[in-house]
Amino acid sequence: MGDSAHPFFSGELAILETVVSTAKVKEKKSREKFLKVLSSCVASRHISTDTKVLVVGGNIDDFEILKRTGFRHIILSNFDGRPGTLTGEIRQPHLMYMGLDGEQMGLADDSFDMVFAHEVIHHCRSPHRAVCEMLRVSRKYVLFLEPNDSFLMRTITQMGFSFPYELPGGLVAGGVRNSSVPNYIYRWNSGELRKTVASFLAECEFSFFSYPYWDFNATEEDLELRKQTRLRLVTSSIGVRNFLSALRCMQVVLNRISFIRRQGNKFFCCIEKQDTLKPWLLREQGEIVFNPRYGEADHKKHF
Repeated sequence: MGDSAHPFFSGELAILETVVSTAKVKEKKSREKFLKVLSSCVASRHISTDTKVLVVGGNIDDFEILKRTGFRHIILSNFDGRPGTLTGEIRQPHLMYMGLDGEQMGLADDSFDMVFAHEVIHHCRSPHRAVCEMLRVSRKYVLFLEPNDSFLMRTITQMGFSFPYELPGGLVAGGVRNSSVPNYIYRWNSGELRKTVASFLAECEFSFFSYPYWDFNATEEDLELRKQTRLRLVTSSIGVRNFLSALRCMQVVLNRISFIRRQGNKFFCCIEKQDTLKPWLLREQGEIVFNPRYGEADHKKHF
């Protein structure tokens, strides 16, 4: 994402052949655990891979993981219309992108079948506004991955082993709206998500699936940058590499125990919009109005 001074081009599409070559190859974060979670969701929710997908704050990593999941119609979006790139050399001959502001997309309602974001929303000035924009632009599905808000994650932060602001990402860029200002790490949970979606989709029914889990996919470079937390005491005594190896072994066990998994550091969700109106509403001459006959039947399940 970029800052608010960057232009965006509503509805304007382009095709880019990306060729990137770098002298120093940066270690990539593993997305294998996320790929499994995403693939399981797509299968269990019966989401067609013919779906037209808009990626908010997208980069080449997002394009590749959606392709691996089976999706074929993928459009990346970002402030300047140029998706981020991986290190090394990459060639994507038919990569489509759009210039969009995730908090004010400037697109018509229901423009895409599915809107997707991978760890982007917490970089927004208003994470809730970004989620609502995703809901508005999506015809059917909204999927995103963000930090999880759980008792254990709050405790870890209070003890100083994590920091409430994303300092390493904000040194030069990658902070609030891709500026150098470190962004607050806004964490989600199922209750927060339900309230946000219910407020925005007040007219219609919806369903959602949430899946918190542990994924220690930080790189050695990531941990080296986290000197403002107490992690430096651990990594300096046992070494960064040994610490990461221990975390990844623990991850397998933690994700097998349901209660502990729900305390994890990641929060994945899938929201499905439905065409059905709330039972107290009806359509009259193209307008949504209150149903005067509501109350004649038992609708307790909606409360």
